[in-house]
Amino acid sequence: MSRAKLHNPGRPVSLRFGALEIEAFSISGLASYVAVPAFDACFDLGHCSVASSQLRNVLLTHVHQDHSLGVIRHLALRRMMGHRPPRVYLPMESRAALLDVLRAYERMEEKEPADLESIVHGVVAGETFALSQNRKVRVFDVVHRITSRGYTVIEDSRKLKAIYRDLPGEAIRDARERGEEIHDHREINRLTYVGDSTIETLENHPEIGESEILFLEATHLPGTSPEVSAKYGHTHLDELAALFARRPEALASPHIVLKHFSMKYDASQIRAALETLPAGLRERVTLLI
Repeated sequence: MSRAKLHNPGRPVSLRFGALEIEAFSISGLASYVAVPAFDACFDLGHCSVASSQLRNVLLTHVHQDHSLGVIRHLALRRMMGHRPPRVYLPMESRAALLDVLRAYERMEEKEPADLESIVHGVVAGETFALSQNRKVRVFDVVHRITSRGYTVIEDSRKLKAIYRDLPGEAIRDARERGEEIHDHREINRLTYVGDSTIETLENHPEIGESEILFLEATHLPGTSPEVSAKYGHTHLDELAALFARRPEALASPHIVLKHFSMKYDASQIRAALETLPAGLRERVTLLI
């Protein structure tokens, strides 16, 4: 295909799911990033726009350049604009190498060294860390060619307990001041982000299908052999269809965003491939093109 048909990585696609607004871009080998302003977070950062630099938290699934190269610009823009230092999360196994790269850029640009040790955080599977006051992130392993992790954002949803709902505001305030727990709490898996991955990740972690919004890769489409996907650690669209047939709970999310399509496909080919997905899955899929 003509490379002129590729999207401009400086012009992300705007998505909206309920009240949640997302800006995202993903083409295999070029760049992937998913910016969620409500979370003050960006998932992967193959390219850093000015808008992405406003988000403090960067959650890298792995350090292939099309998923991580924007971190260099993210740090530089935040420093230039006087923002708080960012928080960059990535697989623990890749932390030292990323620090080496960032230190090399400091030397090349003859900058004063920053406190990168407190900025770059390695994470392991099973770990949970706070994203904000009412949100945390659960980390899980992802099967790819290099060490990779996925992220689920869990939100603490509060609802006033039934016994307080008909009371006047003063009575509710008094109950709170007495130390009474006036809310029922429920954890909701708002969003799960999987970077580059084989279908094994969904086989190993069917619970990620419980998320309201699920970002998955589908690098290759019908007409390309699934062996190509397996060779490079990616997922084939046919594999998602087969998984849905045998384990529909693994793809039960109300909103599934498919991303990371190969450069060799144009938008019309990707839209046509959507029709090959089975009913019950197809209607819940959004294509990131």
